[in-house]
Amino acid sequence: MSEPKYLLHVTEADKWPRVLSNLGNLTALGLASRIRVMINGTAIYVIQGDNDWTQAMQQASEAGAIFEVCEKSLINHGIDFNSIPNWITPIWAAVPVIAEHVAEGYTYIKP
Repeated sequence: MSEPKYLLHVTEADKWPRVLSNLGNLTALGLASRIRVMINGTAIYVIQGDNDWTQAMQQASEAGAIFEVCEKSLINHGIDFNSIPNWITPIWAAVPVIAEHVAEGYTYIKP
């Protein structure tokens, strides 16, 4: 049996504290390399600039977590692609990519 993989999906800015708690707990357990975080909807506003939340995300990224943001959400909210950190990968559309990750064996978690 393969090791579990985790897909944290955040769509609303006010859900970040829950996501960061899950992310921190999994990272502390040494599981960062098995985590993907999918960001879309209003949650994308949080990933601009440098703040304590983006610092926590960057630390998880450095530990191996993968962060992805929906290009469609960036466009819909008028956010410049250059305003997001370079450790976040833009993907073409969140929902189809989430389905691909689930098919690859990721457990879908929406805090």
